[in-house]
Amino acid sequence: MAKRGLRYEGAAMGSTVAAMAFGAFAMGGTPAEASLSPQERSGVVMVYDIPAGSVATALNAFAVKNRLHLLYEAHVTRSLRTTGLSGAFSVRDGLDRLLDGTGLTYRFGGPDAKAVSIILAQNDTGVRSDAGGVEALPRIDIGAEKRDDKKAYSADRGAITEGTGSYTTPLVTVAGKVPLPRKEVPQSVSVMTRAQINDMQLNTVQDAMFWIPGVSAISNDVTQGQPASRGYALDVAYDGVPTYSGLVGYQQLDLAVYDRLEVLKGPAGLLSGSGNPGGIVNVVRKRPQDEFKLRTEFNAGSWDNYRGMIDVTGPINEERTLRYRALVLHQDKHFFFTPSQPENKWLGYGSLEYDITPNTLVNVAYTRQRTSDPAYSGQSVAAISYFGNTSPYFLNVPRSWNPYPDWTQYKWDTEDKNVRLEHRFGDDWVAKVNVNRRDIAFEFNDAFPYAGVNPSNWSSQYARRHYIYYYHRTGLDSYLSGTLPLLPIKNTLTLGYNYDRFTYEYKGAPITTVNNVPVFWPNYVGPNTNPYTVGGQNQTLQHGAYSQLRLTPIDPLTFVLGGRLTNYFAKNRVAFPSMPANWSYGAKSNHRFTPYAAGIFRLTDEINLYGSYTDIFLPQTQQRADGTTLDPRVGGQWEAGVKGEFLDKKLNASAAWFEIRDRNRSFADSGNPGYYLQAGLAESTGVEVEFSGKPFADYEVPLVARSLPGLDIVGGYTYMKTAFLVDKNNPGRSINSWYPTHLFKIWGKYDFDGFLQGLTVGAGVVAQSGLSGSVNSLNEARHASAYAVLNAMASYKINENLSLQVNINNITDQKYYTRVGGANTYNTPGDPRNFMVTLRGEL
Repeated sequence: MAKRGLRYEGAAMGSTVAAMAFGAFAMGGTPAEASLSPQERSGVVMVYDIPAGSVATALNAFAVKNRLHLLYEAHVTRSLRTTGLSGAFSVRDGLDRLLDGTGLTYRFGGPDAKAVSIILAQNDTGVRSDAGGVEALPRIDIGAEKRDDKKAYSADRGAITEGTGSYTTPLVTVAGKVPLPRKEVPQSVSVMTRAQINDMQLNTVQDAMFWIPGVSAISNDVTQGQPASRGYALDVAYDGVPTYSGLVGYQQLDLAVYDRLEVLKGPAGLLSGSGNPGGIVNVVRKRPQDEFKLRTEFNAGSWDNYRGMIDVTGPINEERTLRYRALVLHQDKHFFFTPSQPENKWLGYGSLEYDITPNTLVNVAYTRQRTSDPAYSGQSVAAISYFGNTSPYFLNVPRSWNPYPDWTQYKWDTEDKNVRLEHRFGDDWVAKVNVNRRDIAFEFNDAFPYAGVNPSNWSSQYARRHYIYYYHRTGLDSYLSGTLPLLPIKNTLTLGYNYDRFTYEYKGAPITTVNNVPVFWPNYVGPNTNPYTVGGQNQTLQHGAYSQLRLTPIDPLTFVLGGRLTNYFAKNRVAFPSMPANWSYGAKSNHRFTPYAAGIFRLTDEINLYGSYTDIFLPQTQQRADGTTLDPRVGGQWEAGVKGEFLDKKLNASAAWFEIRDRNRSFADSGNPGYYLQAGLAESTGVEVEFSGKPFADYEVPLVARSLPGLDIVGGYTYMKTAFLVDKNNPGRSINSWYPTHLFKIWGKYDFDGFLQGLTVGAGVVAQSGLSGSVNSLNEARHASAYAVLNAMASYKINENLSLQVNINNITDQKYYTRVGGANTYNTPGDPRNFMVTLRGEL
């Protein structure tokens, strides 16, 4: 740049400045409305967490976040300070708040809608005190700088949490495909941001589920489990592509590849088709960025837990229309139980994003994760056969007791491929096609207690097995969303179609048993070395079209109406190495209609009241005595609540009441053993309260007589009761005794300023009422007591590029169960007290 004194902010590889999207600064002026860029006209809201401090530093952070090209006289801002920016704001609102009290202002301009200039000029008095002196500031007009018009703009960019440092985001994509403010979603939604994942040092989806409000994280083994909400299991979507039965019982990718987790609670059939009434988890990948970033992370913790990660992203060409991201990690860890094999995990992730035109974007991503883990699924209890029809009881053994041989092993090999194409039609319409393919190979070679323990000689019968499963999931989600210009009222229409095909085949050696195995010497049992003699194939296919229309007939009232037509088909057969058989056809449904209706009333600018009805559609595979398959489970959820964005959108809060009625549930036909009836009815009711953000950013806390802008919190409380209303075998009992009546979670952190600047401390607790084991005619439930698990962290920013973090989990060494199962397995102790040290670097 030829002019002296002008400063550029917002750098990138191969480019002098970042792309500019806001206009000119002027002293004492008002932003003009002319020549707004497409991004500014769309009113896009982004989430910021820019601390108080230098105006120049704050403006630079704002420019990088918005891909802005920022030029100004450096000496003008040398002594100016800003109170910072925290929360969700448009470009205009963000600039207004950053510059509040500085005497600076701005205006948009330029020769066309994409050209913009910056002007810094004198204030009304013509002088400014700068570094103790008084000097006149002449008007400076540096002319127009053309914004790069080759870049596309992604519709869901405003929902990205990476780089915000925030524990909240007001925009979510899980409920309507395109980003919506959370208070405009007439159902309960929780979000775990990238900042919370980093601060809590969470590595698996199961880890995250343990801390998300309203979710019960029931464990299966050391890497995966059965997350549930409102008394039912959760389903999953990958970047918005729904995946049938893809969460419970399947290992997920490491959290290192994800930007955030969005959880929609309650039935989600409108956008995903068949699914559990508990809701859906949308896991969203990190995306390539147009600023070069290199992040490294090295961890060491309890039980020889070592982990390393490198994450790099940036532009490939000078125009930044082609961007990349690459991430690799390795983890090697042992566990609190012994003996066992260590976990060994390798993961590689790569993604390319290309702006084909200013309105068209394509993204391709590939992930490969390979793990080897010990086959640990909790402890055994005393067998009921030794004590008549009384409840088997917990054994008086340490948490570290492992009843499985040390040669047992689970091996997962997951390969995930994704292609996303997005196109914008003008400023109002967007179309997206997202295709996801996930292939998983799962081999388990294990031995486990087949029955409870005989406490007279501490022995048990063991089962040995060796199976390999190959899972293949192909999913597609496509939609078109925008405003209907012919309607005289405010509206948004979304039309979509998705396709989900899940197939798997398996082969294995049949289970063999070994009697009288000493449970403290499980290596007495050797592997099952029999050849593979059984096998099978399964296929599930569902596809359907959906629509959602948001209408605002009068300003404070919005209606959300929707519907979906779903086709569902399932079949299975015995296959090689067994004698192949003909296909057996199971659940089937054609053009099943799923309605949706909701109303939202804007009580104030900050608070919305809402009510909604969501339909349930869940196919069943059991058969009646006449050989026909049971009809799908149906029913619905009623929900009513209040949501708010408070303190200039720094704090999100909500409260909701829900009632789920689940009809057509199967139960055993006593007159025809082996067959079922579909007359069951179950109910789940409760209330949820949730909050996230900065509650004291602008509020003076009495105890400290100051505001606390560095405090971030996220948490919630859930009260829930479930019951079988109609069921011959379980009338009045809970749907599942795993799920607590009371569940409370909270996590918070505080970033210090002043002489402690660079120090961050955090703490949180998960507290819940007790759990019970399964109940049948010969088994009274075992009860695990209520518990509270306390975690904490502290980190210190050594310099601009390096930080050190320490996490301590279960500080009080609380003894608790993450699951209570049968007599043989799944009585799983929670982790004892442990720690993790993290050295994190960033360029």
